[in-house]
Amino acid sequence: MKELQQNKEASYNSLKNTLKKNFIILLQKYAKMLSGGGEYMQAWHQKNLLKADFPLDIFLADVEFPPHWHEQVELIYVLDEKLNIGLNNEIFTLKARDILIVGVGEVHYFLPQLQQSRRVIIQFETSLLDSFSNVMKDIRFIKPYFNSTEYDENVSLNAHKELEKHILDIVKENEIREEGYRIALKARLYDLIVTLIRHVPVDRYSPQEKNKQLNRLERLDQVFKYVEFNYCKEISLTEISNVANFSVYHFTRFFKETTGMTFGQYLNNFRVAKAVGYLKESIDPITEVVFKSGFNSIKTFNRVFKKLKGCSPTTFRKSNN
Repeated sequence: MKELQQNKEASYNSLKNTLKKNFIILLQKYAKMLSGGGEYMQAWHQKNLLKADFPLDIFLADVEFPPHWHEQVELIYVLDEKLNIGLNNEIFTLKARDILIVGVGEVHYFLPQLQQSRRVIIQFETSLLDSFSNVMKDIRFIKPYFNSTEYDENVSLNAHKELEKHILDIVKENEIREEGYRIALKARLYDLIVTLIRHVPVDRYSPQEKNKQLNRLERLDQVFKYVEFNYCKEISLTEISNVANFSVYHFTRFFKETTGMTFGQYLNNFRVAKAVGYLKESIDPITEVVFKSGFNSIKTFNRVFKKLKGCSPTTFRKSNN
């Protein structure tokens, strides 16, 4: 048993080192793909994530995400350092080797980190599953979070071990890319899906719950799009509530219940992430970055930036250029 554990640790460390060598190149490619050249991806419904002829995508990333959702199932596997992820209205703190499962249409996001935290992201189309595809779209994972140390009597002890094995096998096949690797990737993905079906407890949406969820996502989509195109100017709660066709009171509750954060927190995260892109990719003076990012004062910008990134904008720029 001890030897098996040692072999497992050695396999994990070996793959981690291999991934580390390619991390910067992959990260740049991933960030560019997500945002069209900037650091922060668009903050709403992601569509057409995968290639038409292949139902699987694998990324290695360390980029910030605002709340978003998509029709693909997503698995997040942390390689190192702690990582805070919002899933619907909960915040999960993951450490190395932890796994989080994101179901179809679930709102999720990565919170700003003080330290670099690399993660593997695997997304797959439910259309792979033929008649089971619609079933996957109508379920939510009761326990989406798995680690290698904690025991949960409601989940098989083998769940984390099997999920981790399949994730690492998928990443390895994708890294090596030997002849027939696309077939091998599909085979490993089916293994992973079987583990999800057999070992991860789920709950089914009723038709009424499904319609309610779709309605919430449509309203959220309107809010996110509005922020994307108007973050440079002042956005009041009254203004954004009207966008979602809510009173201020009901909008405040709706947004917090759906995303796990207040609208003010979301807007600050979004603007700081925009500022991070400008600080990394431009030579604009910080005073200009402040207003291009949507902040109305340098004092506010410095305070919010330091709270979220752990350092001043000036220090951040120096350490990233």
